[in-house]
Amino acid sequence: MDGNIRFFPEKLNWMSEEERKAHKEALLRSHIRYMYDNSPEFYQVKLNDCGARPEDIRTIEDLRKLPVIMDKDAERQSMETSLEKYGHPFGLHACCDPADVISTGGTSGTTGHPTYPYSQTAQDLYESSGMLGWMHEILGLGRGDRAFFLFPLGVYATSAILPGLRRAGILPLDLDIRLGTQPALELIKWTRPTFWWTGPTICHFFIELFKKNLNMDPRDLGFKCLLMTGELGVGIPDFKKSIEDAYGCRLYDFWGPSLTSVSISCNCDEYYGLHNFGDDWDISYEDLVDPTTREPIEVKDGAVGEVVVTHLKKQASPYLRYATGDIIELATTECPGCGFKGYRARVVGRADDMLTVKGVNVFGRTIKETLQKFTPRVTGRMRIIKEDPSPRVTTLKLKVEYGPDMETGQLDALAQEIKSDMKINLRVNPQIEWTEPESLQTASHKQPMFEKRY
Repeated sequence: MDGNIRFFPEKLNWMSEEERKAHKEALLRSHIRYMYDNSPEFYQVKLNDCGARPEDIRTIEDLRKLPVIMDKDAERQSMETSLEKYGHPFGLHACCDPADVISTGGTSGTTGHPTYPYSQTAQDLYESSGMLGWMHEILGLGRGDRAFFLFPLGVYATSAILPGLRRAGILPLDLDIRLGTQPALELIKWTRPTFWWTGPTICHFFIELFKKNLNMDPRDLGFKCLLMTGELGVGIPDFKKSIEDAYGCRLYDFWGPSLTSVSISCNCDEYYGLHNFGDDWDISYEDLVDPTTREPIEVKDGAVGEVVVTHLKKQASPYLRYATGDIIELATTECPGCGFKGYRARVVGRADDMLTVKGVNVFGRTIKETLQKFTPRVTGRMRIIKEDPSPRVTTLKLKVEYGPDMETGQLDALAQEIKSDMKINLRVNPQIEWTEPESLQTASHKQPMFEKRY
């Protein structure tokens, strides 16, 4: 295929928007009943508490009238309780026999102990691997291809992608980056993968390593494409172009946190957002709420809100109105690049990455995107300095890496340029603390947004 995004499963491509909605609502009615009947200590209690019965929820509009039922804290508590009462970590919201879970994966646990949202039954694995296998076929990848699979947090959560690779006939060459960079270079040297699954931090970091350690220009590796997930990067035009120029291939953005909202960018020079091609796997982009009040936000082009997910097929630990903490800007129009007719989104940030600076809400992701305008005078790596836990601050303080060719005498003027841009575009006036190039660099971990000084 050609990288122009198409729905999975194939039948959705022949449906109108109204027919796709009716199809999803039929799945919704069935799965609400499944969750109610098979989770008596969680979903049944939650629905009863808000005075709802499964038969009351017939449309997406009905679903959006329910309160948010779960978030990360509630999910963690559900799993703690199921472990204590029943000896398994899949939560009271698990809707299958724990013995039927044949695959699992955990989150990083950066905001608490890990949760296990990647748990799947055999049927779940069949559905999700088919969806991810289809995505690789769209990108022109398949039998005979070899995927270099290397992520900042190892292969635990992201390993949910591996069955999709195998479903498409692709050989995964997976490695835990925590083993160090040399084993990764050796793997590439001896196996010659044809494309790369990784995170933007690693992808950028390895450009010089290929030159120094393998004596190879990254373009000579012959990658067909690069698939990125887990961090900011592809949506920043200058970053996208610099990586594509360095490797000589297309850079794609992927998103599917906790096996939800499975989406990918299309084969275009411009970035037109994440295309939600797995449209009948869950309800996600069409269920947005205000991250503070949790009140529904109208679904329209340009709407910004927190994604709330309800699974439509998943059997093991499915979500019902799960507030993800991810803030997106929604696009409802046809993609101008590939013609995709479903929902698209740009990730704005995380609800827990949002700061209120003198009444102005600003996301760490947006701050980083603004800094990227000033590369190569800055490296693009930064931290937001927090001196107390509150999301409300009077002054935004940033630690920023200056570029390797910058003289220290030039930094005051550069700081004024950055501050002026942020004051105009973000309505904040930050304090900037400079740090030397590569002082914030790390290939083995996902880049943190905050530096806590409390």
